Amino acid sequence: MIYEELKENLKVKILPAYIINGGESYLTVLAQKTIEKALNLTFTEFNKKVFADDFKGSAVDIIESCKVLPLASEHRLVVVNDYVGKKNESEKKVFQKYLQNPNPSSCLVFFSTNKSEFFDTLKTSAMEIDCTKVSNNFLFMFLKNRLSESGLQIENSCINKFLDACNYSITNLDTEIAKMASIKLSSQSKIITENDIENNITKNLNYVIFDLTNALSKKDANKVYALIDAMLKNKEQPVSIISTLSNHFRRLFFVSRSDFSKRELSEMLNIKEYAVIKYGEQTRLFSQKSLKEIFDLCLQVEFMAKSGQMEGKNAINYLVANILKK
Repeated sequence: MIYEELKENLKVKILPAYIINGGESYLTVLAQKTIEKALNLTFTEFNKKVFADDFKGSAVDIIESCKVLPLASEHRLVVVNDYVGKKNESEKKVFQKYLQNPNPSSCLVFFSTNKSEFFDTLKTSAMEIDCTKVSNNFLFMFLKNRLSESGLQIENSCINKFLDACNYSITNLDTEIAKMASIKLSSQSKIITENDIENNITKNLNYVIFDLTNALSKKDANKVYALIDAMLKNKEQPVSIISTLSNHFRRLFFVSRSDFSKRELSEMLNIKEYAVIKYGEQTRLFSQKSLKEIFDLCLQVEFMAKSGQMEGKNAINYLVANILKK
């Protein structure tokens, strides 16, 4: 189940167990809060038990807590944060046995900030909440509502630019909206413009790589080297830039040759659907032959940089200089 479906599903039925496993950190926290709100707990000091991430006990301790009946409330909540138990087969069997006949008044929530294969075998008995993706419409409304709460507005023409700069990540959006609100606090204008976004938002490396690719396609050497200098000043490591650029052209080449749908490409390339659209737009800037040659060059330079055959800054300058020649 994706996060956007959670609230409506909870209105129909609250399940005995959920797995909030990785994804957007902002959404994972919001998912947990949404479940707790739906439970409408009273006496939370008794009806809510949290096993912290430094819990060193076993699955048995957690299940015993799930068997406790709620006090003056319909439900009890048991949250297991970043479970660091033994994570062996015997531990799994304890959870699996409980979930075959769970306490109907307890809601067990596994909350993990990192994906873990340990939970895979529990997904048949516990509902996994996918916090990795939300729709563009959800992000659009989140941006508008949060800005409104902060007394801000945004020019319609700038909405996609704001989302782009935050890599369509709700966690990044939350951070950048708070920062923008602080910046605009003393400003006479409460409307966010393109200049505000360009000058104040901390741009994700992948976002900058899209800009860099556009500049490379236009043979705009001045912008290419300006973007590289900005990334280096922002403490991005040269090898990371090369690797990201290499991965970017790998995806461009794949998308240029693919007949798969946006959804299928999103899953195969492990990117969001909006990014598939952007990749599709950029594939038109290069021929398939150029994309293959550039990708091969990226791999060659990446290997040279990682193996110490070429110093990092020299490697990235060599790479873009040769791409500009194509």
